Amino acid sequence: MHDNVRALPGSRVRALDVSLPRLPANHVARPRLVESLVGEDSRVTLICAPAGYGKSVLLNECVRQASMATRIVWLDLLGHTLTPEDLLARLAASLHLPVGEGDAATELSLLIGRLVQQPVWIILDDYPRQPCAELDACLDHLLERSPHTLRWWIAGRRRPEWHLPRLLLQGAIQERNAQALALSSDELSGYLQQLKAPLPSPLAIQLHQSTEGWLAGICLHLIEGNMSELGQRLEAGSALLLEYIQREVLDELSDELREVVLILAHIPRFSAALCQHMLEVHDGAQVIEQLRQHQLFLSQLDEQGEWYCLSPAFAKQLKLLPQCLPPLHQHILACQWFAQRGEVRDAVEHALCADQPETAASYLQRYGEDQLLIGQSVSQLLHWREELPASLFASTPHLIILQAWALIICTRLDEVEDCIDELARYMPQPSAKRQQLLLANYQVIMGVLHRQRGLASARQHCLEALSKLDERGWSQQVLCHQALTQQAGAEQNLALAEEHCNQGLKLAREHRNILFDALLTIDQVHLLIMRGQRQVAKERTEYAVQLLKDGGMRGPVYARLLLLRGLLHAGRGERMLAREAFEAGIQEAETCEDAYSLHGHIGLAELCLQEGHFEAAQQHLRNAEQKMQAYRVPRMRYHEALSLAKGQLWLHLGDAEKALSVFTEVREHLQEHKFLAPSGFCNLLPTSRLLEARGRIATGQTAQALADLQQMMHEFTESGHLSLATQAQMHCAQALEQLGEPQRADQELSAALLEAQRQEHFRPVLELMQSQPQWLEDVLLLNSQLQPLRQHLISASEAVDTTLPSSVPVLSKREIAVLDLIAKGCSNQQIAEALFISLHTVKSHARRINTKLGVQRRTQAVALAKAEGLIG
Repeated sequence: MHDNVRALPGSRVRALDVSLPRLPANHVARPRLVESLVGEDSRVTLICAPAGYGKSVLLNECVRQASMATRIVWLDLLGHTLTPEDLLARLAASLHLPVGEGDAATELSLLIGRLVQQPVWIILDDYPRQPCAELDACLDHLLERSPHTLRWWIAGRRRPEWHLPRLLLQGAIQERNAQALALSSDELSGYLQQLKAPLPSPLAIQLHQSTEGWLAGICLHLIEGNMSELGQRLEAGSALLLEYIQREVLDELSDELREVVLILAHIPRFSAALCQHMLEVHDGAQVIEQLRQHQLFLSQLDEQGEWYCLSPAFAKQLKLLPQCLPPLHQHILACQWFAQRGEVRDAVEHALCADQPETAASYLQRYGEDQLLIGQSVSQLLHWREELPASLFASTPHLIILQAWALIICTRLDEVEDCIDELARYMPQPSAKRQQLLLANYQVIMGVLHRQRGLASARQHCLEALSKLDERGWSQQVLCHQALTQQAGAEQNLALAEEHCNQGLKLAREHRNILFDALLTIDQVHLLIMRGQRQVAKERTEYAVQLLKDGGMRGPVYARLLLLRGLLHAGRGERMLAREAFEAGIQEAETCEDAYSLHGHIGLAELCLQEGHFEAAQQHLRNAEQKMQAYRVPRMRYHEALSLAKGQLWLHLGDAEKALSVFTEVREHLQEHKFLAPSGFCNLLPTSRLLEARGRIATGQTAQALADLQQMMHEFTESGHLSLATQAQMHCAQALEQLGEPQRADQELSAALLEAQRQEHFRPVLELMQSQPQWLEDVLLLNSQLQPLRQHLISASEAVDTTLPSSVPVLSKREIAVLDLIAKGCSNQQIAEALFISLHTVKSHARRINTKLGVQRRTQAVALAKAEGLIG
């Protein structure tokens, strides 16, 4: 091998026809790409990506994995224009084969046809960057007719104009683009270790996000200057990277295309039609095609191929160049274009970029409440509120009302009343009709605000607003019905809640408003879950998710639907699917700063509790609280829900008394202050009562717990809240079992399991399986109607690596600690002092240990635990 050729570790040295380029020092190895490219049996490998994605190095790595019998022909075309005659001459020289005097295309075909004696890889690196129809046509012909022993590897910044339907159908071509070549976060971590330049995790994440995995961006940021200044470079730009972009990208372009690129760097999204209007002298479709052909960091934003943007990492760097000035004229044209199409948010954004705040404020007049539910509209509006002069944002009643809705959606409730106080300046209105309409809007806002605060006065405000609103105020009517739905749900009046929900849905569908339809569907799903109709709830959720996806309407409503999906999966015991949905929902919610991310964090915490990962559960709850504080969400919107989640953590950790204290405190607060649960937590009061009963069972107050649970079963059944009624019945069975009434306990449990099976609500059953698996198994086997449930539980337990029944009893860490001290001969008092718990809690633990292990005495519990390896 030539001195300049370095074999990859483990590869065998073989003679090459030409020397390979040297691999760069500290090059970034990408085995995932090499393995996938070399491993595929494709006749053609095409790698198309912008400058700086490591195409040549990737080809170099792949070639070094070829077998010793493979002949390698490496042609570095340097991106220069190449004719078929040039290609023929270079290939013939590399292969040491003579050529005839016919035309180049014919001679190339004859030359390639002679390569059948051994495997040959021909590498065309840095394919010509300028279009060359003659060369593209010639290669198109060659690729179709290459012998099976020949494999083509072609890399470049321009995608050749080939017609390859046959190769595609045969699976004979594989292609990789910039997205595939971008460095993953794991590859970046490996590269940093290779450089012996460890970065704090937040800075490494920032580097990856700022560059979007663009290899040149990563490497040049790391090469330039001190690592301690990396964060500053990521914000202010790297001189080396800017020079690279100038030389390797911009200098390669025509003056006309360079000007277009520098303008589009400032445009968040563009289409062919917008380019046509905004760039005036250019053909819009041709601009998009030129960007695509030159691999100019073009990113497609939709499935239809209408909307594009320049890669944010690339655009950010371009805007740091001195010649890349804000294109004020183009922003004005874009503003006008979006305004004509009714796309107010984009029109406002371009008006502000054009330094025309008055124009921006005038377009904001067209904003509707539903538009605030798209993407990051709320955070964007509140950002504009800070940018624009206060006098502009308070210049009309509509702009004041718009601010109030934005504040409500992001749950900054304390600021809403101050905002709408500004409406007093517009009283009275010139006519009685306008006066009535303004008052109705005020009542709607106050109704929704009071609903968010859990105040019963929300109903009166909403009903008064509905009496004043006419057909033109249909969207405000929808919001009133949503608030009344949630109000009735929190009061456990499910029939009234369903009535208002259906009226809201009817209005949304009459006006074909997808967002309001999905918004009301969220409340409908919550009601269906309460009714025990989880399968229908799942279908409605998936319908709404698809509705928003098809309409390209991401944002708060979409995030809430993903979180609902997680809740439904969790209810079925599908923990992996639930976790995926919760994480996706949190990510979507936090993108638009929606406080509903709280539901996702609590959902993840509950999953961790079920799996025994208590520290992780605690961290999720801390994250939730920190997010709510960062979003300036009032404490009453999240404190009680978080407290119940924390109480369940204490219950799992074995501190039942502390858990009971938390549950009781929440229940008393809700009842004494007549506080109605906030949106998404309609079950807060009944859930606190159920958990309080569980806490009483855990602390030995079983008789009182049983009486409370029987009362709850009656109330929940009467109100139609069958989901909670089933949970209450299951806890009743546990109380009866603990009180020594096994026959009644078995009957109650069997009835509860039948209802849980009908509802497809398996989570409480899975929790029972963890604590008392043998009892659950016995009851399941006694009733043939419960066999579908038993099979589901077996499948669910296999997914989380447990069995039904468990051969090793499930004891909590605290119960094992208590049992270990019992085995050492400690008294109850000594155990209490050693573990810093009360004497009563020790007795409760001992009683539960005996129940779980199926024994009567402590000595039997110790013997069985030692035999099973639970204690030493």
